[in-house]
Amino acid sequence: MDVADVMVKICPACNEENPISEVICRVCMTNLTSVSPTQKKAKEVLAPAAGPEKAPDADGGRTICSPLPAVLSLSRPSDGRALPVADGSVLGRSGESGAFFEKDRTVSRSHAKIHFNGDIWSIEDLNSTNGTWVNGKRLTPAHPSPIRVGDSIALSMACELKVIA
Repeated sequence: MDVADVMVKICPACNEENPISEVICRVCMTNLTSVSPTQKKAKEVLAPAAGPEKAPDADGGRTICSPLPAVLSLSRPSDGRALPVADGSVLGRSGESGAFFEKDRTVSRSHAKIHFNGDIWSIEDLNSTNGTWVNGKRLTPAHPSPIRVGDSIALSMACELKVIA
């Protein structure tokens, strides 16, 4: 048995098990270069089921669904860079995402906020100077708008992002 068969890198953002050769999480695009390989978790063998993977309940039936990771990935089509975001993430030139937007002078310091509620993602303009658009429609500040994979987001007219996962 090879080391790669028993060791994985567990993403700190979404807990996905990635091969030890991965440098970016295959689910949420989090940087894994500083993540140390750990031993694979033993998985319970279950009969195939339709729909989401389910864990056995106290009666041995399968009724508990595995939760989806609450991480969304945005990509900049102009250079292919990806930005993983979570509920409460603020997009802009300051804070967590500051390095991603540092060259985008038309993006406000605190431009827009990402929300996750149940299984719905949304984006809210934080009264930015140059506005936020979803699929070409300008958002009203403080009114979150739903977003889905494939949607186009513009922070000002100069910074286009795509929802990729």
